[in-house]
Amino acid sequence: MTIQEILDKIHAYHPDLGDARTCDVVVGADPNRECTGILISIAPTVPVIKKAIEVGANFIFVHEPTFWSGYDDECEWLEGNDVYEEKKALLIDNGITVFRDHDHMHAHRPDGIFHYMMKNLGWLEYAVPGKRGFEVVLPPTKLINLIHHIKNVMGLEHIRYIGNPEAIVSKIGFCGHLLPGAHSNWSNNDQVAASWDYDVVIPGETVDWTVPLYFRDAADLGRTKAMIVPGHFVQEEAGMALAEEWLRPVVGDDDLPITFFPAGDMWKYE
Repeated sequence: MTIQEILDKIHAYHPDLGDARTCDVVVGADPNRECTGILISIAPTVPVIKKAIEVGANFIFVHEPTFWSGYDDECEWLEGNDVYEEKKALLIDNGITVFRDHDHMHAHRPDGIFHYMMKNLGWLEYAVPGKRGFEVVLPPTKLINLIHHIKNVMGLEHIRYIGNPEAIVSKIGFCGHLLPGAHSNWSNNDQVAASWDYDVVIPGETVDWTVPLYFRDAADLGRTKAMIVPGHFVQEEAGMALAEEWLRPVVGDDDLPITFFPAGDMWKYE
């Protein structure tokens, strides 16, 4: 089975987005070649590409971009940049095709990231889709226990948080990017107002002088307010960790190697 045939099956599985422009594009080597294996990760980082080479997989299936922008099919601005040229060569020279499944995956029902993130965290029974992402109402628990659970499931050595670790929390708001939605700008007052609904917010991105500062002030004034920040890639990779559950039946070949390899936390800590 060629990589292109697998791509055709993935597109048939996902909802048809019509003529809408998406960032779901193919980069790297020609997909019209026999697939030797699929490596799943959140993004095709250099270590992920090298892992694909190591295990003999020529198809990398990811959720985030290869070349640091919204649209990997517009790379003219990068031509001549040595990091771009070397990373592109690493794919081409090793015959590796990358497919970014982003817009279609989020349009799927259930959402291909957040549904499986909730499943990975063991929270499906507590989670409901909301206008901002997912809302989770857990049995009351100490913030520090919640932090340790998220940290362990997402494979982190360290995790950032704001709030009193002994506070009892229950209602959690996840958002893919910024509150209150994907189209919020960096200084929108609605971000702070949206956070009032939750004991804990777990955002994809933060701007320190908006919601994080509000949560810090609220916690310092004795309110039950907390923020946990695993990082955008880390928390969404928790959804990709279980992607084989739906991808394997779509591919329809039980013998084709499909491997998950985490990109992990991009930050280093002293």
